[in-house]
Amino acid sequence: MKSYHFALFFIISIGLWAEPQLDQSVEEILVHTRLSRIPMVIAELEERSAKKMESGDFLSAREDLKKAILLKQSIGMKDTEGNAHLLFQMAKLETKLGHSCEALHYSSLANQIVKRVGIRSDSYTLAQWNGKEVSPRKWETCQEVSWLQE
Repeated sequence: MKSYHFALFFIISIGLWAEPQLDQSVEEILVHTRLSRIPMVIAELEERSAKKMESGDFLSAREDLKKAILLKQSIGMKDTEGNAHLLFQMAKLETKLGHSCEALHYSSLANQIVKRVGIRSDSYTLAQWNGKEVSPRKWETCQEVSWLQE
């Protein structure tokens, strides 16, 4: 019976164990993580963000997406399809949070990347987002997103 309790405690402890590397700041991740491992950390942040969005924890999901975007930019992957995808995810998340200006800003930045890189995919629509026409500079009337590196 005692070993049963120990095993149950061990299983629960592992389930509750947080990924400490993912909870670090972007700067700490860059300092303590090998460069070759950064793309895996980004993928883990994306996955964790998706799970948090499914569970309704939109604020934590937004923080994970911010980290993933900043990590991509810091290792030179700013103008990539993956970064455009993350920006579109962030736009959808901001829409769910009711932040339409921020959502327009992220979708505009993602569309700029899509145009620059020349991505041809059904998942990325250049002139439309969420079924609505988006004017290319409409977000400029909104407050700029300060954490995003230009």
